[in-house]
Amino acid sequence: WQQWPMLNSDYHTGVGQQQTVTLADGSKVILNSSSAVSVAFSAHERTVILRAGEALFEPVNDSRPFVVRSGDERLQASNGVFSVRREGDALTLVVGSGQVQLSGAHQPVLVQADQRLEHQSGQPLFAQQNVDAASLTAWQRGKLIFNGRPLGEVIGELERYQHGRILISDRELAALPVSGVFELNDPQGSLRTLEQRYPLKVTYLPWLAVLH
Repeated sequence: WQQWPMLNSDYHTGVGQQQTVTLADGSKVILNSSSAVSVAFSAHERTVILRAGEALFEPVNDSRPFVVRSGDERLQASNGVFSVRREGDALTLVVGSGQVQLSGAHQPVLVQADQRLEHQSGQPLFAQQNVDAASLTAWQRGKLIFNGRPLGEVIGELERYQHGRILISDRELAALPVSGVFELNDPQGSLRTLEQRYPLKVTYLPWLAVLH
């Protein structure tokens, strides 16, 4: 059942894969690792359904609105660049340029360039955060960029791009602040970099790496 979003989609990627899709109107969609989208264009609306994972959208100007649907959420933009990520019932929107209107079972909210909005289904909306959108969407350029983020969060991101698990031995280590630029095509190299820069060791087992 976990594979159903992939099987029921027009475009999808596996673990560690990315794909750029040019839609019929010239808009672009960049799929991140383990992601799936379906396309439903009509005479009145250009709709893309994010079924799983994360995608970056670059809509072109058109008389029809460009809409991304994910769960019960509707995101509408006319142009610009924005990314949408779905993890279970949680949705994260990052706007690189232009503006995006998010609507659903809540009051519509307008998210501007260099802002992020996180929303959990059935919960109140969080306030927009001012962010560096270029850093948060650096995955499209094959990189992950962190500035003082907890090691647990960094490992959670790295794990999305490789098969197998990466575990951290204790909560204190998971809270260690980490900064740096990591290459997505070399996850073991990223672990070696962490080992060189921070007070930790990595033990490798089949399909498992343990940081301690």
